[in-house]
Amino acid sequence: MDVRIFQFNGCNKCFNETILLNGESKYKIEFIEDPKNWKEMKTDVSVITGYLLPEDKDTLEKIKSNSKRVVGYGNCTTMGGIFALANQRGYEVSPLSSFIEETEKVNGCLGEIEELSVAINSEAAPKLQNLCAVCARETTCDYLESVHRQIELEDETTCFNDLGYLCNGFVAKECKERCIDYNAPCRGCKPIIDRSGIRMLGMFGTLMGNIEVATEHSELGATDKLADRDDDITDSLPDVLGNFFRFTLSTSGLPRGRIPSSGNILNDVFTGRLIEELPLISGLLGGNRSISLTLKIIETYETANSIEVSEQTKKYRKELLDLESQLQEAIKSKDPKQYKKITDEIRKIGGNMNLSNVYFGGFKAQIDDKDNFEDYKAHVFDVVEGTYKNGSVEFTIDPIGIVKEIKIKEG
Repeated sequence: MDVRIFQFNGCNKCFNETILLNGESKYKIEFIEDPKNWKEMKTDVSVITGYLLPEDKDTLEKIKSNSKRVVGYGNCTTMGGIFALANQRGYEVSPLSSFIEETEKVNGCLGEIEELSVAINSEAAPKLQNLCAVCARETTCDYLESVHRQIELEDETTCFNDLGYLCNGFVAKECKERCIDYNAPCRGCKPIIDRSGIRMLGMFGTLMGNIEVATEHSELGATDKLADRDDDITDSLPDVLGNFFRFTLSTSGLPRGRIPSSGNILNDVFTGRLIEELPLISGLLGGNRSISLTLKIIETYETANSIEVSEQTKKYRKELLDLESQLQEAIKSKDPKQYKKITDEIRKIGGNMNLSNVYFGGFKAQIDDKDNFEDYKAHVFDVVEGTYKNGSVEFTIDPIGIVKEIKIKEG
C-alpha cells in the first residue's frame, strides 16, 4: 500500500510519530516535508499532519485529486489544534474538512499511531470510553467552594474538578498520552462531543454555582452585567480560551478574534496564556525541540524567582535533554526502532511526549518506584510580575500571571 505523509505547518510531532509505520512491510511510505513542491503522484492513502491555513487549499486539493483516501492525523489537522488559539489574533487556522471533502480523521495531541494504522487499513476504529471512566480519581459533582489555578496535589483520589481545578475529562475520550496520570488535568485533546469547549464551560459553570461572581444591576434593575471588579471566578479562570478551547477553538463556533497579531504565530499562541500553563503548552507545540524549549521557559522563571531545584530534578532534566539530542538522530534516519526506544525513555521521565510530568521546581509524578518522590516533587509556586529572558526565550507576565508578550526564536 502506498502511503504518503505530508507535514504542513507548525509542530512536527505527529509527522515524526509516523516514523513508527516505517518498519511495517505492508506500507510503502514516503515522507513529504514540503507539500507545496510535491510532484504529483497517485497514492492509496495520504496522511496530512500540521496546522492548515487558507493558502494551503490548492495543495490540499492537489493531494486529494491524487489520493484514494485522505486521513487527517493529529488535532492541528483535524480541529485546528493548539495553533488555532492564534485565531484570537486574526489567524485563520482551520480543520482539514473545511478545505477538502470526504476525509477521515484521527484526533489527538499527539495523534496515536495505533489509531492511524487502523485508519490507513480501513479497519473499524476502536470504541473508546469517556476519560472519566478510566480515571482513578472519583467525582461527586458537588458544588465547588473555590476554584484554583494550581493545586498542591496531595489528594490522589478526588476528581480534579471537585478540587476546583479545571479538567476537561468530562468531554474527552480516553487516550494513550493520559496527562491525568501525571497530575496534569485534561485539556480535551480528544473530544467526545461536538463543541466540547462550550459544553465544558457550561458544566464547570454549574459546578461554580455557589462561588461569588461580581455583577451590577442594569437600568432595568436586573443583575445581568458582570461588574468591573474582580471576583473569585474571574480571578481563578483568567484564560477561558486557553483552558476550555485549547484544541478546539477553530471548530467551536466562536468568531475569530480581532486582537492585533505579533506577526509570529508561535508568539500569538502563547500570549494570553497563564504562567503555570506554559510548560504544558510548550510541550505540545515545540516539536522535536519541545524538551529544550520547555526547560528553558521553566528555568528562566525559576532562576529569576529563586525557586529551589533539587539535584535529582537537575539530573532528570539533563537526561531529557540528552534524549532530545538522540531523538534528532532517530528522526533524521527515520529509524522506527531507535525512534520508539528514545520516545519510550522520554515518556518514562516526561510522562508523555507532551511532557505533562515536567513542571516548575520539579516533576508532578514519581518517575521511578525506587525514588524518594520528595526529592524532586513540584509544588505550588508564586506568580511574580516581570520580564524574564534567557537566550532564545523572553516573556513578560502581568500581576496575575498572564503572558502579555513573548518572543521565541525558532531553530
